[in-house]
Amino acid sequence: MINSKYLKREIPNFFVLDGKSIEDKDSWEIKRNELKRLFLAEEYGERPSLAYSVTSEEQGINFAGKARWESVFFKFEGNGESHTVRCELVLPRVKMKSPVFVFANFSPSVPDKYLPTEEIIDSGFGVFSFYYEDVTKDNNDFTDGLCKLISFETGKISIWSYMASTCMDYLCTRDDVDKSNVAIVGHSRLGKTALLTSALDERFKLTCANESGCCGASISRDKRKENESLEDITRVFPQWFCKSFSKYISAPNSLPFDQHMLLALIAPRYLVVGGALEDVWADNEGQLLACSLSAKAWSFYGKRGLSYDAKEDNQSAGVAFYMREGSHFMSRFDWQVYMRKFREIIEEEQR
Repeated sequence: MINSKYLKREIPNFFVLDGKSIEDKDSWEIKRNELKRLFLAEEYGERPSLAYSVTSEEQGINFAGKARWESVFFKFEGNGESHTVRCELVLPRVKMKSPVFVFANFSPSVPDKYLPTEEIIDSGFGVFSFYYEDVTKDNNDFTDGLCKLISFETGKISIWSYMASTCMDYLCTRDDVDKSNVAIVGHSRLGKTALLTSALDERFKLTCANESGCCGASISRDKRKENESLEDITRVFPQWFCKSFSKYISAPNSLPFDQHMLLALIAPRYLVVGGALEDVWADNEGQLLACSLSAKAWSFYGKRGLSYDAKEDNQSAGVAFYMREGSHFMSRFDWQVYMRKFREIIEEEQR
């Protein structure tokens, strides 16, 4: 269960501009641009910008004739090299334009244990997925995939994030996609990727960060020993971050931001952060605290900030936090929460 006493961590007020507390949208918009630069320079690294071409291959009508499945191939070029990433677009076989989830996955398979494709289609949504290691391998080798096409140092979360935005670029060219209603969803390290992507790319209406934990939706300061710390995550996964981040791993209190400010960059759009009771490593209290602290950003746009349960009637809330039973996993329950929230948003805006 959430320990309310542990939510009272000493977190500096980062809603400050030129030494003054930010209380209006104009000041916040200036701060937003500053924060975007900071997160890239001090934690995740710059995202690439590469030339690419797109081809596609129709897979035919699938899922009992209810869907259209198309494989989309992005051929990127840079540094005299090329690399192709295969993505899978599955859309409901309907006459209207479909809202779509962009999904960074741990597998190229469709469907997959993390990706209940038919259930998503039956709920009226499309899904555009890619296998994150097709973009660049999840290791400390920066000579494969898109990494070999760029000539600067960065972190791999930033590169996976770039791929998600490239998927959005493609969706914007489709006449069968509701471009105003595209969500991004990811689990664990790919939940971190989803958060960074939406913080930088304002075309995503909804962000779903599933158990993203440390350096995702969880506060970095004042971790308990059973929570993943900056030292823990960078010891095992140094490739996720830029070189500058190393100076904070033993001194997280010196960070010029904390993760709630990454969440705040998503305002005034919508965010759902999911946790699991047994996933203590991801620091559920830290995720809830980050959601609570980020809520101020939504108030600048006249929106209610936080709902503590995504099952509530929280259509006007910019941020929803929920907990389910079980451990670290991307489950059907999680997808059902995200689809329900997406449907609420769409229906509210149609009224």
